[in-house]
Amino acid sequence: MTYASKLREFKELISKIEYIKYTMNSLVYWDKITYMPKDGIEYRSKVMSFMANEQYKLLTSNQFDDYLKFFDGHKENDVVTESMIKRIKRNSAYVNRIPEKEYQEYIELIAVAEQVWEEAKAKADFHLFEPYLESIVETFIRFAEYWGYADDPYDALLGYYEENLTVSEVDALTEEIKKFLIDFTKEIQESGEKRQHIKLPSVEGSRQQALWEIMLSDLGFQFHAGRVDIGAHPTILANSPSDVRIVNSYQEDDLKTGIFNVLHEGGRGIYQQSINKELLGTFLAEGASFALEEAIGRLYENVIGRNKGFWTFFHPKLTKLIPELATVSAQEIFEDVNFLQPSLIRLDADELTYTLHVIIRYELEKDLINRRIKVSELPALWKEKYEKYLGITPSNDREGILQDIHWAAGYIGYFPLYFVSNIAATQLTASIEREHGSFDQLLADGHFDTINDWLAEHIFQYGAVYSFDQLMEAAAKEPLNPKYYIDYLRKKYSEVYKLNLKEKANE
Repeated sequence: MTYASKLREFKELISKIEYIKYTMNSLVYWDKITYMPKDGIEYRSKVMSFMANEQYKLLTSNQFDDYLKFFDGHKENDVVTESMIKRIKRNSAYVNRIPEKEYQEYIELIAVAEQVWEEAKAKADFHLFEPYLESIVETFIRFAEYWGYADDPYDALLGYYEENLTVSEVDALTEEIKKFLIDFTKEIQESGEKRQHIKLPSVEGSRQQALWEIMLSDLGFQFHAGRVDIGAHPTILANSPSDVRIVNSYQEDDLKTGIFNVLHEGGRGIYQQSINKELLGTFLAEGASFALEEAIGRLYENVIGRNKGFWTFFHPKLTKLIPELATVSAQEIFEDVNFLQPSLIRLDADELTYTLHVIIRYELEKDLINRRIKVSELPALWKEKYEKYLGITPSNDREGILQDIHWAAGYIGYFPLYFVSNIAATQLTASIEREHGSFDQLLADGHFDTINDWLAEHIFQYGAVYSFDQLMEAAAKEPLNPKYYIDYLRKKYSEVYKLNLKEKANE
């Protein structure tokens, strides 16, 4: 059999696995979090477990292993095939090291845990969810041992989501940025610049959804290859570049919640829709890494969505759809969406203090996996850290320990990626500015295509052919550097709170 025919057969097998993966993750799961009736969870969890097991069988089959051995290091491999084999070997290693029975039990546990989490959050009662979280934590402690690590068991979980990312690296970044965030927040609070939030009118869901469609369409999200639906927690699920599902949530009395949620997921959606379709059937038609996907989400949500130029451009469209906002200027909206006010809820946090929310979760996860703390201690420890870092304390579990779906969904080790992604987003922005000038002006002029084209050329089109590190170094011309994130925040918040003017007045 020739190399070409062997490769064609292997890709056919990979396509079968992708069909199961995308059906389970993007269609069955998407339906579960959007339209499935509550009583459907028990049977749905069995369906998801069955599909996960079928995928597991194909990935661990002798046939699959034979193909891997044939192509591993083959002299005729091109860069796509080499990347495909590397990614398969890496992903297979994570799956193969978990006993099949434990993997099935884990899938069933997560399916039920998410439903229990929703109930516990609604009732603000952590005790309902506590035994499920204990099981999830114990599962990941075992998984860390199966996967292996060099220094810290949490390294195994970080490495699952972002190759080569370690506790020592995250700790170093965390300490540098945590100090800046706490000190700079205090500097602003003590500056004497008093602000109050603009009181925006309540807007019903139908008009909010119409606004999202206008914004996403202008930004470059293709609705003929995607859609937006409502669920309990914002997320994105992609079957292929031609079928991208955004799930969003909103509050009628807070227009900004839905806007920034949909900008984040919409940015990730533009990434998914821009991946080269020729990569389907290779496991590479997806984001290069979780951190890079989040970086793009943060770029669209914050660097674009909280920019003065963005609101200058969209203000006429906003007031046409929602005339009640006609008395609020673009400048006032810009200042309001960059209002500094430590929040109990991560998703409601201002951009400056957001990363402190992430750091709190990272520190708790790390201690859980190292058995330095118990699940039962989480509500109290959560309150302690919020008081220490943000100066506020939750009054109940709903606005505290139960606010995020991540732990219920099994995403332990994921939160640090938000932190890394904030750095990457601002670093990519600086690279775009070096080639195309002021980001503020690009947005004010509505040149979203310039931004999308640059990102497509340097990042999007490649899917997962290259790693996060490779793409960042090629696009930004240097490794991940927290300097850009710190400079970005200092520049913007100094403008919003007129810190530079105060410094000059005191000279």
